[in-house]
Amino acid sequence: MKCVIEPDCILNGLSHKKNAEHQLLSALADGQFRLLLSAPLLYAYEQALYDARHDLKLKFREIEETLSFFAANADYVPCHPLWHAAMNKPEKDLTISCAYIGCADMVIVTRPDLYKAATEKFDIPVLNAKKAVKALSKPHKKGKAA
Repeated sequence: MKCVIEPDCILNGLSHKKNAEHQLLSALADGQFRLLLSAPLLYAYEQALYDARHDLKLKFREIEETLSFFAANADYVPCHPLWHAAMNKPEKDLTISCAYIGCADMVIVTRPDLYKAATEKFDIPVLNAKKAVKALSKPHKKGKAA
C-alpha cells in the first residue's frame, strides 16, 4: 500500500507517543506501507520539523536522523512542472500532487475535511491517522493469478 502523509501528521506522531499518528509512524517503520515522497514534500517535512523543534525538544541531529528515516522508507515521486494548484494552501497541494502523481492508495492528514476538494476532484481517499491505522491493519486481498 502506498500512502502520503502530510507534515502535520508527522509532527503529531512525534509529539505524542500514544496517538494514532505515532502508531502510523510505527507502521511505517515496520514496513506495513510505503511512503510516497516528492522533493518538495520532504522539504516541507524538514521545515515543519525545524519550526517545531523546540516544542518537540529535538536537536538538529535528531531532525536530520528523522528526515533520513523518511527518505530511506519512501518511494520518490517526481514533481510535475505543469501541476496546477488544486487546494487553498501550498502545503496541501504538495501532499495532493504527490499522492496523485504517485498513484497513492490513501492520503493521511490531520483534518480530512480540509481536503474535500481533492477527494472530489481526484478521487483520492483522504483519511485521518486513526482511520488510516485501521485501514492498514486490515488484511488485503490478493488477486488470483491467471
